[in-house]
Amino acid sequence: MKKKSILFFSPTDNVEEKKKSSKSKEAVTTSISKKGKLLLSPAVLELLEADPSSAKFKVGTEERKRGVGSFFLVKADDADTDAFSVAKSGRGHGIALGAIFDKVGLDYSTYDYTFEIKPFSYEEEGISGYELSLKDKAPRTAATSGEEE
Repeated sequence: MKKKSILFFSPTDNVEEKKKSSKSKEAVTTSISKKGKLLLSPAVLELLEADPSSAKFKVGTEERKRGVGSFFLVKADDADTDAFSVAKSGRGHGIALGAIFDKVGLDYSTYDYTFEIKPFSYEEEGISGYELSLKDKAPRTAATSGEEE
């Protein structure tokens, strides 16, 4: 008769192993209100490290022949006359850019534009800021048109 090998368990073996979460941190997004304001939620302001009462940003876009793929936000100081101030907008904050959105062809009153925000650095100029890449464009519905301004 063959000798049997027995494996004994301990109470520590009876604990379920936690599976590691494979969820990556969800990207921070923003959108344009139906009145042409770039909406800045508390999560966006936290990412931008901006104080809504005093923050100013320079706003730019890539030079393209057609359409807009992304916008760029770069922090500016109070003395910069080419910077846009953050203002209270409904329950949150925003930057009024309606005329600029019109000039670049964004029909924000008809479509809901969603942008994904990521840090960027512009090597030639030594500038760092945030890139707002166009993620989604969808017709406005009654639910998205009712946003507070």
